[in-house]
Amino acid sequence: MEKPRVLVNAQLDFKGRAPARQLLEQADCELVSLHRARDEAEISRQLIDIDAVLAGMEPLNQTTLSQANRLKIIARNGVGYDSIDVACCTARGIVLTNTPGALSDAVAEETFGLILALTRHIVAGDRTVKAGGYHVPFGEDLAVMTLGVIGGGHIGAEVVRRALAFKMRVLVHDPYVEPARIAALGAVAVSLDDLLAGADIVTLHLPLTPQSRNLVDAAFLARMKQGSYLINTARGGIVDEPALITALRSGRLAGAGLDVQVSEPAEGVSRELVELENVVAMPHSGSQTYATRERMSVWAAQSIVERLQGKEPEHVVNREVLTRLQLKKR
Repeated sequence: MEKPRVLVNAQLDFKGRAPARQLLEQADCELVSLHRARDEAEISRQLIDIDAVLAGMEPLNQTTLSQANRLKIIARNGVGYDSIDVACCTARGIVLTNTPGALSDAVAEETFGLILALTRHIVAGDRTVKAGGYHVPFGEDLAVMTLGVIGGGHIGAEVVRRALAFKMRVLVHDPYVEPARIAALGAVAVSLDDLLAGADIVTLHLPLTPQSRNLVDAAFLARMKQGSYLINTARGGIVDEPALITALRSGRLAGAGLDVQVSEPAEGVSRELVELENVVAMPHSGSQTYATRERMSVWAAQSIVERLQGKEPEHVVNREVLTRLQLKKR
C-alpha cells in the first residue's frame, strides 16, 4: 500500500529534536518539502498526489488547489489562515486545522517587548550608548497607563494577564467573547469607541478577515488618544499603512510597534513606515521561539495523523466539512 504523502512548508527540527517529523514518520508518512512557496504554479504542481499539507504561509487557493487530487487535510502551522481559501477547502472536502493557543505566550511576550521598547526608548537608548553618548530619555510608567486589547482570544487573554502584572488598567473589545469571560481575566469589556478613547496603548490581536482589513484607518487613528501607541502583532493588512504613517509623522501617535507589515517578507515592507524613528519593527517573529515552533509543528502533525486515520482533529477551522466526512471522534 502506498504511503500517505505529506507536503511540508514548516520547520520540523529544533535543537536536535524533531518530534513532529517523528510523529509523521511513525504514522508511515512520506515527507515532501515544498519548494518555491510563493510560486503558485509550482505549489499547484507539487500538490498532485499529496494527501496532507503541513502549511506555512504559502497561498492555498482555487489556483493552487486545482490539481490537489488526493488532499484530505491542510494543517496550518500557526493560528492565522488568511492565506488559505477556506470556502474552497470546504467545497473540496479538505479539512483545515490550525494551532490556536500554541503560540499565545510567545506572541504576548513579544507584544510587551514592543510596548517596553517604545515606552522606555530601549532601541534609541541602545543606539545612543553604542554611538558614545549617554543621553537618558524620559519614558512612560506602564503602571499609570491603560492598555486597550482588541481581540480577547487566546493571545489577547495572555496579553491581559501580563498587563495586569505591570499594574496596568486593561480594556478589551471583542464582540465574540462574553463580557463575563473578560471580567474574569481582570479586564473591562468595552465598545471599540470607548477603548480608543480610553487607552494609552492599543494592541491588535484579531484575525485578518474582510471585515478587519484596514480596520485601523485614518478615522480609527483619529479616535485614539493624542500621543498614544499602536502595537500590531496580528496581521499587517489590519492597518492602513499610509494612514499610520501620517499619524506617526504628525505626532497624533507617539509610536508604533509592528511585528507584521502589509507586504512581507522584507522586500515588500514599506521603508517609509519602518524607518520612522518612532517605529519599532520586527520581521513577523512573534512565534519565533524554539518551544513555540516545536509545539506548533507537533500539533499540526497530530492533526494530519488523526485525519489520515479517519479521526476528527481537535482544531478544525471549517467544521461544516465534518458532517460530510463522517470522521470518528478522537
